[in-house]
Amino acid sequence: MEEVISISHATDIDGVGSSSLIRMKYGIPQDRVFFTDYNVESIRMVEKGIKRLLTNKTTVFLIDLGVNERTGPAFLRMLRNVKRKGGKVLWFDHHPWTGKSVRELESICDTAIYGENRRYCGAEITRRELGLRDGFTERLCRLVHYSDFNIRPRKANDYRIIGTYALSIAYYHTLGHERSMRGLRHMTSVISNGRLLDGRIRSDAGRFRRLNDGQVARMLRDVYLGRNIALGFAGHIQKTYACMKLIEKTGRDIGVYVNLIDHRGHMRSVRSDCSQLAVRFGGGGHPHASGFSPDFRKYNNFRSRLDRERLLEDLVKTADRINLKPARGHQGSSSKEALFN
Repeated sequence: MEEVISISHATDIDGVGSSSLIRMKYGIPQDRVFFTDYNVESIRMVEKGIKRLLTNKTTVFLIDLGVNERTGPAFLRMLRNVKRKGGKVLWFDHHPWTGKSVRELESICDTAIYGENRRYCGAEITRRELGLRDGFTERLCRLVHYSDFNIRPRKANDYRIIGTYALSIAYYHTLGHERSMRGLRHMTSVISNGRLLDGRIRSDAGRFRRLNDGQVARMLRDVYLGRNIALGFAGHIQKTYACMKLIEKTGRDIGVYVNLIDHRGHMRSVRSDCSQLAVRFGGGGHPHASGFSPDFRKYNNFRSRLDRERLLEDLVKTADRINLKPARGHQGSSSKEALFN
C-alpha cells in the first residue's frame, strides 16, 4: 500500500468523489482521507491530522480546493511541512487561484493543475490523472459534473442520486468537524467499493431534507430583492437548493443565500457569470455556482435588517459596475428546474 493522503473539499460531491477515486486507485484506509473548507481553522485542523502520518514516502493529494488571499498562507504552512518530511504534493483543482501565495504554492507542488476550467470538475481531472477508465468511475464523474456545474441531468435517477448526495453532505456540514469527517469518509468508503449510495447515506439525506424544507420556507418569507438579484438568509440548508429556490420564487437571474451559522455566502445563476461577482466579495467559483465570505468588518450582524439591506445594495451596485456578462459554455438550471427541487 502506497503512503497516500487525500485532502479535498468538504461541502460538495466533487470533493467526496475525488477522494473516492484516490481510495479506489491506492486502497488507502479512511484515516488517510481528510476534508476541509475555505477557512483557515478548518485547514489547520487538517494540518494537525496529517502531521503524524507524514514520512519521506508520503504523497499528498489536494483536490477541488482553490486558493485565495485568506487560505493561501494556511496551505503554505501545511505543504512546507510535507516537503520538509520529504513528501510529494499533487494538487488537482479547477478554480482560479488568487493572492500573494500562488507562485510559492505552485513551486512547492510536484504537480499543480489549477485555473478556471469550464469543461472538467475536480473529480474528472483526478480520474484523468490517475488513469481510471472503467464505467463506474465514468458514471460517478458524470454525476459530479452535473452537480458541480449546476446542471440538471436528463435522467430522473441521476437527478435523485445527486440530490441525495447534496442533502447528506449538507447534513454532515451541520455536525461539527469530527462528525462531519466521519460522514464524508463513510461516503468515500461506499463509493470506492463500487456503490453510489447505501442506506446510511439515504437516511442522512432524508433527515436533512426535513430540516431543509422548513428552513427554506422561512427564508422565502423574507427575501431581499435587487434588480437582478434575490438575497436570502437562513441557517444550514443545501446551498444550491436555497439559491435556486430564490431564483424560482422571484424570477431573478442570481440567487444569493447567506448561512447565518458559518457566515458563508453562496451564489447560483441561470444566465450570468456570477463568479465575477463572487470574486469582488473575496470568493470565487464557477460561472453558475460560486461562493464568498462577507467582510465582517462591514457586515457584522446579518440578523439585522440594516446589514442585510447593505449587503444587497453592495451586491447590486457591484454587479452594475462590473457589467456581468453571460456565462459561456454550460447553461445553469433554469428557475423552473432547480436542482434538488
